[in-house]
Order: sequence, then structure tokens, then C-alpha cells
Amino acid sequence: MAQTLAFFGSRRIYGVGGDFAANLISAFEDELDICPSSNEMHAGFTACGQAEVEGLGVCLTTYTVGSLPCVSAAALALTEKLPVVFISGAPGENEINHMALHHTVSSCSTWRSEYDAALESFKALGIRSERLQGERNPGQPNVAGEHFFRLVAHAFLNKEPVFIEVPRDLVADKTQAIEFPPSLCQLPQEVFLLKGVSLVAQQVVAKLLAANKPLLYLGEKAKLNKELLAVVKRFCHQYQIPYTTTWFAKGVLDEFEPLSLGAYNGVFTDEQVRDYIENEVDYVLEVATSIYQLDTNTAFDTGTHLLNDFENKTILKGTSQLEKDLIGIFEQLLAADLPVFDFTSPTSTGGELFADEKIDFHNLTRVLNSLQSLDQRAYVYFPEIGNSYFASYSLKTRMSSLGRSWITNPWYAAMGTSLPYARAACKQLQQLGGKKTATGKDVAVVITGDGGFNFQLNDLIHFLRDDLSVIIIYMRNDIFHLGKNSDAEIYHCSDKNFDVISLVKAYGGEGKRCTTVAEFRDYFSACADANSGIKLIEVPASLEEQYQCREISLLNLYIKARNGIPQAVIDWNEIKR
Repeated sequence: MAQTLAFFGSRRIYGVGGDFAANLISAFEDELDICPSSNEMHAGFTACGQAEVEGLGVCLTTYTVGSLPCVSAAALALTEKLPVVFISGAPGENEINHMALHHTVSSCSTWRSEYDAALESFKALGIRSERLQGERNPGQPNVAGEHFFRLVAHAFLNKEPVFIEVPRDLVADKTQAIEFPPSLCQLPQEVFLLKGVSLVAQQVVAKLLAANKPLLYLGEKAKLNKELLAVVKRFCHQYQIPYTTTWFAKGVLDEFEPLSLGAYNGVFTDEQVRDYIENEVDYVLEVATSIYQLDTNTAFDTGTHLLNDFENKTILKGTSQLEKDLIGIFEQLLAADLPVFDFTSPTSTGGELFADEKIDFHNLTRVLNSLQSLDQRAYVYFPEIGNSYFASYSLKTRMSSLGRSWITNPWYAAMGTSLPYARAACKQLQQLGGKKTATGKDVAVVITGDGGFNFQLNDLIHFLRDDLSVIIIYMRNDIFHLGKNSDAEIYHCSDKNFDVISLVKAYGGEGKRCTTVAEFRDYFSACADANSGIKLIEVPASLEEQYQCREISLLNLYIKARNGIPQAVIDWNEIKR
């Protein structure tokens, strides 16, 4: 199992120990880096982050009490098409009988013992789930090693999670030996190619020859496919075709390049970019977008996402394994006789910044963008679900050594992923840059509200233990602000007496409360230059409308309108109109 994971490029496992997993841990510990997590859900989330930056994530837990808390992370991995291998210890083959073992999901009223609760829970999400087994009779070989390889290959090739239970009494058993392929490129894959690739390419060429201002619109299915991203970038550069991404694909292409128009999402898009896309573009090549429409990705079904209904458009969804069909089309397009287009990027200043003005959500991204524009290091952003997430869409990202500079879950999973994601990425950055990430290397930046931070702050112990470097921008308003219709007690997530800077000091870090643009800019620059340990910037965030960024204001109004608040319905319809 360790050799298989290493073959697929993974030498780290995130998890929490337990009795049914103890034999697995003992078997792995001399061959793999087994990283502890503060709880099982965070182990799963960190493995999701690992998959985002390394190409494969691995999570190890014990039977049911350990694996069932990972279901939220497994749902996230399924939604985000992340290859995550969830491994769980399980009762031994010789323990399966009429006895309800500890951790078994069985009540005192049941008439039978249920051993498959975790397997069935993961299967219910549509995740391939299996329990490895050894020989059941003396003449039957133990093929657990082969099955494990197939399951990991399935996750890797199809970019989706798998769940594997390993009976604890089989860990040391001999299994039928397998010989790995020479490289990942020679894994058993789909051997067929869809017919008509040349015809599709010819259609795109004909459309481009008739266009004056084409646009490439890239979707989230491309984000973990380095080969596809590379050929798309070559295509855009060769013919000087500008590109925009869906919200979920933000950051997979360098947003500081002249051809980048950032992320498009209808009414939520920067006004100058939206005006260019909706009023000047005359042909759209849509690539690798979701098969099934996702409302967060399409302006929440507001009717303002005009690329959905753009009349002159070619849609290339990609249905082949590893998007080989899309890669084949672009290889033909690169060999076509096409003109080089004349493109001038629309300018967007975002407004002037004053040193003594209040720092808050309304200008946070402008300050960070101004700092990033002057810094050749890439800031790798990890926004937490909530106001921080939606504000982050105005960030302009520079390509990092990770191949991504904006890594988050897309509002379809639980809050509490930004620190686990950052931990996995910081481990990779540490590996790329030596034991301590030196000045001049990429800078990890978590942006979180106090609610999201309280979900996950126990993960800071692992930043301390692993000597990881991160800047945490802590937007403090002591309440869950996004999507609320009232000030009910349930929305209050913190207390004004909570001393977050003292907390960070307990984890070996330091922090400062910044209230003005100048204070924030100076302290952030100092933290980025030091690029060592945990640094926290506390920003008092106001609930007043004037201090909300455009995306948050629009989204709160939209949610109120969908909840039937009369004035919000009127105001939202006016914005749509």
C-alpha cells in the first residue's frame, strides 16, 4: 500500500490514530510521513487540500468513529473532483460474527450487527467504496494489493475520491505481488478516442476566422489537469485570445497576464470586464465547464450570466478520461492557420486608496492587489467560506510554484477548510523551498472571518509543530454576517472579549490589530518579508453597508430576495433590470 501511494506521488498521509488503524499506522510509519490532524474532519479537509496542490490526497482514520466524520470532506472531494483516498482501519476478518464490536453502529435494540455503516455512507454519496479482503479459503490468492492499486488508480484517473476499509488482521498478511507500470503516463487508461475531434476543431477554426473579438471561457474541470491547462495557455498566447474562467476555476491561469480577464459570473463581475465580455466579444469558446450547471458558478440563476446563453458559442465539455478529447482538439487548433487577434485589456482601477482610510471588506482586495502588483512573489490565497470567500473574487492572483494561487472550496461544503487547505499547501511550499520557507518564496495567505476561524483554529497546533509559515487575515465582526435576515442569537459566533492575538501567541505566532490601510499595508509587507511562523492581522469589520464589498452586498441582497423579503425583491429586480 505504501509503495502504491508513493508510485502515485503521495508520501504524506493526514489522519487521526485509533485502535482499528493501529496496525496500518505501524506498517506505514517507516515508509510514509503520517501527519496528525486535530480531528478526523480536518484530516479529510487537509487531504482535499493536498489533492488540490499535489494531485492526490490521502486520509487515514479508524473504523466508523473516525471515518464517518470524514463524510463531509468526501462530499467536498466528490463535488470538486478531487482524487482523495480515504483509508480506514476495520475489524479483522476473524472478528466478524454475531458480536457488535466497539465503534460498530448498532443500538441495543437491533436484531443484527451492522459492520458496513461507513461503507454504505460513502456509497450513498456515489463514492466507490470497498473493504479489502484476504484469502477466504486456502486455494484462493490474496489480491488485496492489486485491489488497492486499482482503487487508487481509479481516484487518480477519474479525479474522484475512494473509500477503502482494511481489516486490521490482514495488514501483515502476504498479498499477491504486483509490478507497477514504468510511469504514471502508462497507467491502464481508456484506449478509445472519440470520433469527430478533427470536425470539432474545424468548426472552431471556422468560427474564429469569422470573429473579431473571441474569448476563451475556461471551467473547473480543467483545474487539476496540467496537460490541458498547458495546451489552453499555448492556444491563447499563440493567437492572442483573452480568457476568463468560471468562479470555480479562478486562479488556475495567471491573472496578471495581459490576456486574463479574471473570473466571470454575471452581475457579480467587475463592471469593466463585464461590459467587455457582454458587449464587445463576438465569439465564445467554452472549455471544460461543469456538465451540470451549478448555481454559484452561474450568478445564482439570476438571469444575468450572459455567457450561458451567448448565441455565437462553441461548448467543449470534455467527457473522456483526463480530458484527452479536449487536449486532442487543442492540439489541432495549435496547428491551424489562424490570425493573431488584436486585444486590449479593459482597464479597471477599482478606486483610489488613502493611507488613513478604514481597512475593511470594501477595500481589502484593492489593498492586497496593490501589494501583489509590486511583489514578484506569489500570494497564495485560502479564503474561508462566508464574506471572505466572496470578497476574494476581486483578488488578482499571480501564478505560484503550486500551479494555483487561489485555493478554496466552492460554498458546496462545510465551513472550516481554509486552515486545513493552507496546511497542506504550506507543507508543499516548505518542501519546495527548504525546511524554512525563505524570503522570496510564495506567501500563504488565509482570509477568514471570526466564525470560520473558530471552526478550525485547533489546526494551528500543526502549523507550530511543522514550522509552517502563514499570514492569517482575520476579519472580525463577531457574527455570521452572510445570508442572515435578522440578528438572532444563532448568528453570533464570537465575543468582543476574545483576544485572538494572545491565542496566536500561544501557538508561537504574533499578530497586530490594523484599522487603517497604512497599518495593514505596512504590517502585511513585514509579515510577507519575514515569511516565517504564524502571523495574524486582525481587522475590525463593520456590518454597515458602506464597508461591504460589492460581491457581499449583492449576495446578501440576493439571498434576502430569494427568502421573500419584499423590499429586497424590489431592489434585486431593479439590479437585474
